[in-house]
Amino acid sequence: MSKKTNPAVIGGFVIGATLLLTLGFAIFGGSQLFTDKSKYVAYFEEPTDGLRVGASVLLNGVRIGYVSDIDLLFDRVSFTTLTQVTMEILEDSYIITNEGEYSDEVMYTAVEHDTLVGAAGLRARLAVESFVTGQLWIELELRPTSSAVFRGVDPPFAEIPTEQSNIQELLTRLEDWVTELQDVDVRELASLLTSTLQGFEELAHSEDLRETISGANAIVNDEATQSLAKDLDAAVKELRLAVADARTLFRSTDKNFASIAADMNEIQERLDGTLLEAELAIET
Repeated sequence: MSKKTNPAVIGGFVIGATLLLTLGFAIFGGSQLFTDKSKYVAYFEEPTDGLRVGASVLLNGVRIGYVSDIDLLFDRVSFTTLTQVTMEILEDSYIITNEGEYSDEVMYTAVEHDTLVGAAGLRARLAVESFVTGQLWIELELRPTSSAVFRGVDPPFAEIPTEQSNIQELLTRLEDWVTELQDVDVRELASLLTSTLQGFEELAHSEDLRETISGANAIVNDEATQSLAKDLDAAVKELRLAVADARTLFRSTDKNFASIAADMNEIQERLDGTLLEAELAIET
């Protein structure tokens, strides 16, 4: 006699499978299966290692799609290779506007592909998502001044022309930097840093430095030093009053004292020079 199936066990399996399916959609972007999308293709002559299926497609920093397929094309006559990258653009990831007014149209119906590539200058290039992992993504740009170079012979979808990226240049610079870093004598550098820090520490705890700072502080805060500027200022004011009185006296004297006035004028000039030097000393 066969054993009767337990409905509770079957129900548990069904619920578990449903939860796993839902979790898979959430993790791997399964919700995009139910989103309207349009397919485009791009061809890259440069290496595409680091580009994976599911990599993001960005326009102006906004994710508008993903890479759905990557194929290598090999020409048996010229022995050249091309990487064919298929991209799926999600239609609900952008909004078409008409002079600022929102429209319900999608890209391929609002703007013809030839216009989008020619007049708008739609281009695709590889970009580095992370130097640590080496992952790449597709960056779309609108560059009307650039020339469109089509590489596909019989593309399965509308082709987006590609432009050379600067990834190789960046990787070369990174490799050079790592090489130079490897040539650095770490022990010697650590010893130099340690010696420098010890020198700073000895200087900070130096008795001579402390005595010098203490002596300078005592001189600056001394009562005689603090009153020096005031005394010099008072002396300058007295000298100015004396010079003014002398000028008044010279102007009121008779012509017979012309020679004396000339001598006093010379003395006055000297006094003026002395006053100027005293003012500079006070400012200092």
